[in-house]
Amino acid sequence: MDYLIQQISTYMLIAFLIGAVYGWLVRAVRANKDQQVAKEVQEATLLQHRQECQRLLEKIEQLELIPDIGGAEDWQDDYSIDVISDIESSTLNKLKDLGIQTTKQLFTLCVDDDAIYQLASKIAVEDFVIQRWVSIADLLRVANIEVDDAQLLEATEIYSLSDLSKQKPQRLGEKMTKTNQQHSLLTVIPDADKLQTWIEHADHMLSQQA
Repeated sequence: MDYLIQQISTYMLIAFLIGAVYGWLVRAVRANKDQQVAKEVQEATLLQHRQECQRLLEKIEQLELIPDIGGAEDWQDDYSIDVISDIESSTLNKLKDLGIQTTKQLFTLCVDDDAIYQLASKIAVEDFVIQRWVSIADLLRVANIEVDDAQLLEATEIYSLSDLSKQKPQRLGEKMTKTNQQHSLLTVIPDADKLQTWIEHADHMLSQQA
């Protein structure tokens, strides 16, 4: 009887040891699996952060326009008023007599319809023509928009920073291409990346004015 009890005790001890070893192995495998999952999550998160950083760096390189300090005024392009091609020389003289020698001065003066009407009566030009000039002057405030760009945008019915900020790059490029076929203002239509920088800067300037 004692021998039987001794055998049973031995078997129970062996079973306990096997169970303990098996439990340790299960926990070790589980811990290793958890570590592997955590490592994969960390690697995926790191990759996502790297991709986001790269995307932001590319956007910064494309923009090259948001000022380090100051607001939108730091980035207003101010051209001589005669860059607007359809202003006749006699009208240019009238504008200059009124102290309007740059696109910024024109835009600043013509803040609303009443101001445009008053200027129209002074220089004997239709108010809708002056509104066109004002639209071009407004668009020229966006960094990297040149005079021909602004004139094509205006011809494409993009009359202000607000209009520009609401555009989608691809769709805007399509509209500009169609308009340019009629007016031949640009040799090459800006690509979607450049259009995106215009749109984002216009939106930035509007947010600074809000």
